[in-house]
Amino acid sequence: MKGKLYKNRLTQILVIIFVLILILSTAGCQSKKMSNKDKIVVYTSIYPLYDFTKKIGQDYIVVENITPTGVEPHEFEPSISKISKIYESNAFIYLGEPMDPWAEKLRGDLAQKGIAVLKVGEGLIEGNDPHIWLSPKKSMQMAKKIYDLLVKVDEKNKAVYEKNYDRLIEELKKLDDEYKKELASTRLRDFVVSHAAFGYLAKEYGLNQVSIKGLSPQEEPSLKHIKNLIDFCRERGIKYILAESLETPKEAQALAEEAGLKILTLNPIEGLTDEEEKANEDYFSLMRKNLEVLKEALK
Repeated sequence: MKGKLYKNRLTQILVIIFVLILILSTAGCQSKKMSNKDKIVVYTSIYPLYDFTKKIGQDYIVVENITPTGVEPHEFEPSISKISKIYESNAFIYLGEPMDPWAEKLRGDLAQKGIAVLKVGEGLIEGNDPHIWLSPKKSMQMAKKIYDLLVKVDEKNKAVYEKNYDRLIEELKKLDDEYKKELASTRLRDFVVSHAAFGYLAKEYGLNQVSIKGLSPQEEPSLKHIKNLIDFCRERGIKYILAESLETPKEAQALAEEAGLKILTLNPIEGLTDEEEKANEDYFSLMRKNLEVLKEALK
């Protein structure tokens, strides 16, 4: 009798434990779902904005980049389905013309619908050159604007965003110091690129960018320009053409063959390739690879 009573009580205890585990597990799932639901959703137009936003927001936001991996963003136009997703978000961050002219068209309508909109390049872009993120100092200003937007949209998590923003600024300062130190005494000060994306970087570190194409990689250089570049490379003792990661234009290959130059990759970091994404590359790892390439090209 006692044995039977003991077995019944043990069964009851096991059932109670099982029910408790089930309740706690369900509660945990619900808590996780609520946590995800509470996160603000941010869309960005190009990769550098995505990377800085992710570094400041981290797990407290959901951030998506509109321009797909492996796509050159200068001529990119998002589909209607992609644009519709922006209208379901809390905030939209874009650079400004001439990089993402499609985004400017959405600004007013998004603001009317209560979606926070940030044009990061406003007041930072000089002339017609959108490649401000290639300057660590301008990147610090970009980061401040993104931080301010996140705090405006999600003030309750200001302390987290501020901590992450401070960390990002320290990393950018360190990167700036590395560029200053490593490029201060190179033999050459001129470098030849396929696409004129490195004007801010060159200006910041006392270098001279000479490009095959202009600010847009879609521009076509004249034969006279190519001939002048060949003469320039021979006169200055330049050994490398610096092409970009998303494409190696035929003009760069032709110039390299004609002038006896080698081709290296200097990344404008406008977007990641599929390989870079798989390798977990980010703005800082790519900027440091660029520094090594510049040191090789300028020595």
